Amino acid sequence: MYKGTYIAMTGAVLRSQELDSVANNLANASTAGYKKTSFSSRLYPLLEGTSQRQDSIYPDARAMTYFGKYHIDTSEGNIKTTGNPLDLAVNGDGFFAVESKGKTYYTRNGSFNMNKDGFLVTGSGQRVLDTTNKPIRIEGENISAEKINVTPDGNIYVNGNVLSKIKLVNLNNIQHVGGSLFSGNEMGAPKGEILQGSIEMSNVNPIQEMVGIITALRQYETAQKVIKNFDDLSQRVVSEIAKV
Repeated sequence: MYKGTYIAMTGAVLRSQELDSVANNLANASTAGYKKTSFSSRLYPLLEGTSQRQDSIYPDARAMTYFGKYHIDTSEGNIKTTGNPLDLAVNGDGFFAVESKGKTYYTRNGSFNMNKDGFLVTGSGQRVLDTTNKPIRIEGENISAEKINVTPDGNIYVNGNVLSKIKLVNLNNIQHVGGSLFSGNEMGAPKGEILQGSIEMSNVNPIQEMVGIITALRQYETAQKVIKNFDDLSQRVVSEIAKV
């Protein structure tokens, strides 16, 4: 009976984690470059004489669930044309590399601008890196965004002269840092190309996420009812034993 309570409790915990994931997707549905997160879990049997799994929530239950795993969907979002020369979208594979406080992060959100020092930065102030891992600085007097031309291979031209080349990389072991910012391991140059005057939107489908919320809520409520039923049965057993 208590084993059943443990099993139902793990289901409730995992559905709670799934709800957090879906809620975060919905909150970032309009965040440029955001990649949605999916959540999954599975059951495994825990039998006598076998080693206990360290990733179980309650190792002494007979059938438990793994902790759920998050997966980042890196599929492309819709590309929106803005006409802003500093808005860049990646068509195909690849992430922009940006620097913040000495660390390198990655993003598909190419809504860039120039800060007061002439550095090309994200909306949050991270500096965009070139192929030599140095921040890109647009040098020169009276340089406006209209004078900047970015080619599909990432070369930045100012007044017809090559200034720098934007770094694009493939990634594995991708992890969300926040919003449309990611961490990961670089895996070389991608085949994607840069589109100037455009930005990539989130790949979140709000309708699918709403369906996910409803499904997860129903499963969570079911797990709660099972826990309550086991608790009621336990109280009845204690009461009956007391009468004997």
